[in-house]
Amino acid sequence: MTRPRPAYAVTLGAEAVAESTAYVLVDLSDTTNFPHGKTTELHLLGLDVMAEKAGDGVYDIWVGVVTENDGTDGSITWVRCFHLESVCNPTDSTDRFHASEDYTRGGTVPEGINLNVTSGALTKFASNLTQADNANWQNDVGLASPAGAGGGTTGKPGAGDLVMWVEEVSGSGTLDVCMTVTYEAV
Repeated sequence: MTRPRPAYAVTLGAEAVAESTAYVLVDLSDTTNFPHGKTTELHLLGLDVMAEKAGDGVYDIWVGVVTENDGTDGSITWVRCFHLESVCNPTDSTDRFHASEDYTRGGTVPEGINLNVTSGALTKFASNLTQADNANWQNDVGLASPAGAGGGTTGKPGAGDLVMWVEEVSGSGTLDVCMTVTYEAV
């Protein structure tokens, strides 16, 4: 099957995350620092996440899209949540996690998940998992992104951007996480 558009990939690594932290995975409007050239909408083709938890903490890794934001706050619709918790031995201090998601369903859905945002809402995806009016997503603060040299803060979230929220749910410790995103920009 021939792909109608090129696919792109980015990787974000974060080490020793000790508290809930927001990241930009793909900045739709940034065609200088990201490999895509079009800025209308993103299509999520796949996710690959690897994580190592040091300590007895429980973490959720949320992936979603900014539906609206301004200089005060923003809202997200979540597409996926990965839950990291010791299940075999809850007092073990180190756990490792790996998951790969193919949203093209082996090529039968070549568009993947269409993340088009219009008038503050996703038009081709529905979810009851949201985060509304949160200051983490205001559009004038840079967040760490794959484009940030050495983990710099280049990604200022905007509507249509793919983002990640590493949430420390309970306990203590740190989390190392590496997220690779495969996507199209239309």
